[in-house]
Amino acid sequence: MALNTHFLHTYTSILPVDRLQRSGLTPWQLRIAKDLIRAHLDGEVSLADIATECGLSTAHFARAFKISTGTPPHRWLMDQRIEESKRLLVGSSLPLIDIAIKCGFADQSHFTRAFSARVGTTPGRWRMIRKS
Repeated sequence: MALNTHFLHTYTSILPVDRLQRSGLTPWQLRIAKDLIRAHLDGEVSLADIATECGLSTAHFARAFKISTGTPPHRWLMDQRIEESKRLLVGSSLPLIDIAIKCGFADQSHFTRAFSARVGTTPGRWRMIRKS
């Protein structure tokens, strides 16, 4: 067996098939998942609900989503919340607490921590720089 394996690797151009390779979501599944997450930035839709809409188990959906987007579903959700908060920070004069709640954060502190971790500055400072 070892000799056969040696001959195959040395004298042929046959590439081994990676049996562990996983595929991501289909385009329609990815569209549904992203649309559901964006529509429920408040977190009112569960991972299980999204997986069911895509016809997958929760675990399989989470793996496939990460393969398709490069990030796990929760991180993608948080990124969408941050993007929505940026739109509201520039496009409205709402107080930070209202923006935090609208974007699905538990409170202003949670919003500030998440925003600062992703953007590198606080939401108030980010708003002030963009508005001037």
